[in-house]
Amino acid sequence: MHLTVEDALTVYPLSEGKLAAGKKGIFRTISSINLMDAPDVINWIKEGELLLTTAYAIRDSPEEFVNLLQKLNERGASGLGIKLGRYWAEIPEIALLEADRLGFPLIELPFEFTFSEQITALFQSEFQRDTRRLNELLETQKKLVDFAMQADEYTNYFQSITSILGRPVAIVTSEGQALYNVTRCSEIELLNDWPWHQDHRFYKAADNLLYRVPLLKNGKSYGYLLVQTENLLEAHDMEGIFHQAAVILSYHLEVIRNQETSAASSRLGATMERYLKGNASRKTVLEFAEALRSTLWSTPYVCMISSTGADPWDHESQRRRLREIQGKLQDHPKAASLESHHFYVMNRIYSLFPILEEEAKERRQCENSARLYADLMHAWDHGAGARTCFISKVRMGMEEFIDGFRECAEAERISTELGLSEPIVMFADLEFIYLFKHIPQEVMGRYCSYLFRPLLDKDEEYAGEMMHTLEAYFANNGQVNETARELFIHRNTVLYRLEKISGLLNLDLKNTDHLLLLKLGLMFRHLMP
Repeated sequence: MHLTVEDALTVYPLSEGKLAAGKKGIFRTISSINLMDAPDVINWIKEGELLLTTAYAIRDSPEEFVNLLQKLNERGASGLGIKLGRYWAEIPEIALLEADRLGFPLIELPFEFTFSEQITALFQSEFQRDTRRLNELLETQKKLVDFAMQADEYTNYFQSITSILGRPVAIVTSEGQALYNVTRCSEIELLNDWPWHQDHRFYKAADNLLYRVPLLKNGKSYGYLLVQTENLLEAHDMEGIFHQAAVILSYHLEVIRNQETSAASSRLGATMERYLKGNASRKTVLEFAEALRSTLWSTPYVCMISSTGADPWDHESQRRRLREIQGKLQDHPKAASLESHHFYVMNRIYSLFPILEEEAKERRQCENSARLYADLMHAWDHGAGARTCFISKVRMGMEEFIDGFRECAEAERISTELGLSEPIVMFADLEFIYLFKHIPQEVMGRYCSYLFRPLLDKDEEYAGEMMHTLEAYFANNGQVNETARELFIHRNTVLYRLEKISGLLNLDLKNTDHLLLLKLGLMFRHLMP
């Protein structure tokens, strides 16, 4: 039972009685009801209990009655109801004064109704109240479900949630910024004890009681929902609803952020296109890049241009394609936690992908990550998306992203001139190709035949294994451990193979001139069909 004394006095037949004293305590909550038939009943009284009595046990001693009031108040009882007429005609003045002093409700019960009738009425009232409350909770839950199903990009999410909950709310981002606040607290008061743990709890802010729920989706924090409440007991009943609202808001906050990011990326794409056409300055492009407010600028990243087969005038199809890319990236275990940006420029998809700092230090690892992104773009092509991906070298800082896309464009131009058909083209690989593109294929073939003949004349399987080891060794910048890790062999095996290669080719792998000869040979082999 959770009625207050004030509520109980409105329930018939208890409403036929009256509050004799202790008016200050009418907001005490009745948790249960007990009957007094012996003076020592105080030993079994629990907090919140309403005690009903005929005053039989204390009929001869008003002082004992005062003592009883004091003990009931100490034990946190909600009040005392007395049925007059049988043993007392009226409540002693000394008891009335003490009840008023304690703020302890003293109720004159209607004589014509039995205790049983009055208790039953209170429990029925509580049952009806709980039923109404349950129906209200179910109706609120239904409204939340309808909101989740029907909300779209034009919906005012925060006002809608406030209206459904029927309580003032605030939305705080994971960075500690108040996105929305209609509570009685200012933003400073709300965030007084910031930062917060990702747990749900009641807390006080400027004497206002609030319930705080973290906004989480797939383990990622989007902020907090704060609900202001006046009644702690009622708020406990609503906890499940608050959590359901938080789940819905978590989803929509992600949508809002994605929409904002998408809009910022789209504006950057349009400005980049104007820049490439000579209608916008580099400074303007950088201003729009800064408007992304991206964490990408503080980490290593690569730029990528993907050619497409999409209709350049079908903007809705382009937006759908970009949403698909972002959605699929969120589904990939490696890319899910990384921030990337994508936009259209002259019917090309321009992308910015982060590279982990430890990978950026090793070219081989960096290339593997970049190729992973390109492979993902191809995997979602569905016959109408990316055809070829052109990737820049690793870049750092917002100021370098324009140069990164220039490298992608140069990689596309060189690739087209050379007639390359690889699905992934990296600018780092084309720097030498650009220098060597005028060397005839026949000359390259003769050079490779001269350089590698002693090795290629061996058994085909043996020669292939040795050439693969040599290519991996150069790809890993001469790092034996990295080469062994890539080939899944022991480093001593790598050293043994390199020694054999050195002997067969009569070249010293510690001699820079000999290393240059081998590098040229491997590049020529890569350029030849």
